[in-house]
Amino acid sequence: MAADPALIHLLDGFTPRPVLVGEGTGTSVGTDGGEAAVVAIVPASDPQFAVLTAVMAAMGAQAASVRSATLPDGGTVTSFAVAFATVPGARAVVRRATRVLLAQSGAATGLDSGLDAVPGGRVAIAVMPGGGLRTLAIASRGEHMVGTVTARPGSDSQDLPALVTAVVLAWQALPPPAPGVVEEVAVTDALRLQVRATWAAAGRQGAEVPGSMLAARVEGAVWVMADMGTSGVVDLQLFREATPGGFRAEGAVPLPGACPAIPMALRDAWGFQSECVTGDTGVPLPGTEPAGMLPEPVRGVGMWIWYVSESERSLQAIIDRARTHGIRTVYIKSGDGVTYWSQFDRAVGPLKAAGLRVCAWQYVRGRTPVAEAAVAARAVRAGADCFMVDAETEFETLSSRYVRARRYMRALRARVGTAYPVGLTTFPYVDLHGRFPYTAFLSGPDAAQFTMPQVYWRAFRVAPTVAVERTMRWNRIYGRPIALLGGTSLGESPAQIRRFRCASRAAGVQGEGWWAWQGTRVAQWRELAAPLTCQTALPAQPRYPSLGATSRGDTVRRLQELLGTRGYRIPVDGVFGAATRGALATYRAERGLAPASRTDDAVWADLLQGEGSLTTSRTR
Repeated sequence: MAADPALIHLLDGFTPRPVLVGEGTGTSVGTDGGEAAVVAIVPASDPQFAVLTAVMAAMGAQAASVRSATLPDGGTVTSFAVAFATVPGARAVVRRATRVLLAQSGAATGLDSGLDAVPGGRVAIAVMPGGGLRTLAIASRGEHMVGTVTARPGSDSQDLPALVTAVVLAWQALPPPAPGVVEEVAVTDALRLQVRATWAAAGRQGAEVPGSMLAARVEGAVWVMADMGTSGVVDLQLFREATPGGFRAEGAVPLPGACPAIPMALRDAWGFQSECVTGDTGVPLPGTEPAGMLPEPVRGVGMWIWYVSESERSLQAIIDRARTHGIRTVYIKSGDGVTYWSQFDRAVGPLKAAGLRVCAWQYVRGRTPVAEAAVAARAVRAGADCFMVDAETEFETLSSRYVRARRYMRALRARVGTAYPVGLTTFPYVDLHGRFPYTAFLSGPDAAQFTMPQVYWRAFRVAPTVAVERTMRWNRIYGRPIALLGGTSLGESPAQIRRFRCASRAAGVQGEGWWAWQGTRVAQWRELAAPLTCQTALPAQPRYPSLGATSRGDTVRRLQELLGTRGYRIPVDGVFGAATRGALATYRAERGLAPASRTDDAVWADLLQGEGSLTTSRTR
């Protein structure tokens, strides 16, 4: 490495003082062959130090500074610091160079499974040929790599407690990372085992490439990125802590150049910012969208797939067509009742690696809601960007349908967390389906964050604009962001598709889906990719349904729920009876709204605003 005097002077302040230790309490040492394979870094007088400097120089190191001291038993402790041009350069050495050195030294390693390394660091204990022991504590601090090495003369395993104590004390010489909402965290054996279990549960083979795993805590949740590739093929995957000690797979991480497509907060924590071009904002953290916004994977144009094998001849053909025709999100069936569809597992990785958003959908029947929720969660673990609950006719005929719907949502949320984007797709005309438990799916702490009504205007024998207006009017009352699912499978003309898209835009809809891939014709694909020019202006204000004395069904339950949140003790039974009429009249008077015996736009808007949720945004 180039001995730049200025860098050497700078590094001198980063080089921790050698730590001399005696016997300590220590701890046991595991032998799982984990990522901390940093073993062959030795005092400068050892010939292996030349191996270290050569490897680091090849990875961009510019200078190094070393201090050594002698231990009472004849061993040595060496502290060192190395300068790099970039932060990722320093981290890369910590994560990767150690594997090269291990292969050249022939050392056998073990990682203490109960010892937390400092963020950005690695700790390893090496048993060298001939019985000698070496311990290394190493970390990256900005553009510098710093660490302490302890080399002991030949001894038996009784020397391990002192070595572990030396590692712990050596870390005290390193400055801690700055506190904040986002912080890198140590990769422990327990963490690796949790991620491996997640990977195996998704039906995937193999474990992480040693030394590739990174972890960070963002607003209380731990995120992990690791190379899960086999046979030398890089396969970066992102995982997120869904429950304490439990992770779910977020999916593959595209890697254009050296800049991973991950949330900005994680780039900052792991030091990848300098590898990304200016203006590249990464991808948002799930669950961080403001109220009224569709989750990021649902925005834009999406296409639904029933059978992957009947949609295109290959996954690459799906990728090519999606790119050609502006399809941003692909919705793939992952389950039907309690049956999981493995086609999702085969498709999700390649499609996400190509830059597509991939969401899963399950046809839910409601007879065994907890078991069905487990089927849904499997697709989420496999890497789905969002999940769609497709609930239809069965929930109109089931006894205890509200209980069953809530039980399904509660079980699903217990497995995927409350921030994970879940949507409901079902009948668009709420007023015609009063027995369907919309409120069970769309209200409460376990509810879906958004809805995507199935607006198949051709089946309804009405114009697209009429279908969109009626759908939006009745679905707005649930206070959830709305995407719209249009049709291409019933011979819809390109002109009708265009009118549907313009009506959606006029209603402020941020995302549109289309049913279905295998039934879409060439002219329809072209229309989806064509520039959209609409003459319809945005409405002055949203419209809502009018409910009164003869009204029944789920829409009345929704009104009763909203009045209940304002302190009115009325039954939530779906009947617009005397108690509901009285509560509505009192509410109007207290809020200064014009008296009326029915609901109107003003009272719905006021009730929904009080609930703290918005329905749609008018920005595209």
